[in-house]
Amino acid sequence: MFLSALVFGLLGSFHCVGMCGPIAFMLPVDRTNKIKQFFQILSYHLGRLFTYSLIGLLFGFLGKGFYLFGFQQQLSIIVGVFMILVIVLPKTFQKYNFSKSINRLVMKVKSALGKELKKKGNDAFFTIGFLNGFLPCGLVYMAVFGALATTDAFSGSLYMFIFGLGTVPLMTAVVYVGNFANGLV
Repeated sequence: MFLSALVFGLLGSFHCVGMCGPIAFMLPVDRTNKIKQFFQILSYHLGRLFTYSLIGLLFGFLGKGFYLFGFQQQLSIIVGVFMILVIVLPKTFQKYNFSKSINRLVMKVKSALGKELKKKGNDAFFTIGFLNGFLPCGLVYMAVFGALATTDAFSGSLYMFIFGLGTVPLMTAVVYVGNFANGLV
């Protein structure tokens, strides 16, 4: 199961580059000191991994509850059918507006993220990664279902952490490509 989280993260990281690549591209890393730059990028990724682990902890805990009450198999089937219906019949689900309160929360996260991207301090990188992990992302939602399928909070957290690890190589490449491109300008 944990191998699937890593593979999902590795393959899904192409999606990450498209969606969160601009954030990684804009990281205010120190281009003059390669060692400092490495640790700034590492801090950014640790922030994301921390957020994913927290989310996995919550959903792993919920998964344990479903497992204990014998609902996990039924829940997996219901979630799978729901995901297919949302894709096949999108107009049916568009009339239900769940997004108003979620949009307010997302705007707060984006605002805080924008403020952190302007900072140059080393602590900003962890915070940027931490906030980045809370931005809406279909790929993360899919990984959450994997965490939900685990039978305890630790396994859910580990599943999301390993998923996040899978996204690190390509997202790191984006930061270095961004640095290279900025150096050309």
